[in-house]
Amino acid sequence: MGLFPELDEKKTIDNVKNYFKKEFPRLKARSHMNLTNIQSPSFDSVGPGGSFRNHQEDKIVQSIWTKEYVKATYQIIENCPRKYMLILKHHYLYEETNEQTMDKIGLESTAYNDSKNKALLYFADAFIDFEDLQVLETGETAADWRNSDEKRA
Repeated sequence: MGLFPELDEKKTIDNVKNYFKKEFPRLKARSHMNLTNIQSPSFDSVGPGGSFRNHQEDKIVQSIWTKEYVKATYQIIENCPRKYMLILKHHYLYEETNEQTMDKIGLESTAYNDSKNKALLYFADAFIDFEDLQVLETGETAADWRNSDEKRA
């Protein structure tokens, strides 16, 4: 074993695909909230303890959070090795088909699929500070592994 535990590449790739197909479009949609149109705070009493929640603040925090995820996604893709960047950008950001992306970057099917999988694994490594998309061969996430390692130290 090296510095990092072995990844379950198939599950990690599936997680990254799920991020781009399901989570990322929702993050993009939610990140376009115009913060200048937020109303004055209103506090709602919740529960018998009378705790208060500022819903406008929640909206602002969620908007900032989603914008950071969207920004990080674009920046990480831009910083990938060129071939990986082109695959991720064209297929997931521009929503081109695999065939369109293959034609644009000049790869045949087998080479494209291999490069696409490597690009998705690269993205999972780079995105770890935002979301842990990696699954280890042991079945735990990389974050779980790091936390258990910290407990042993």
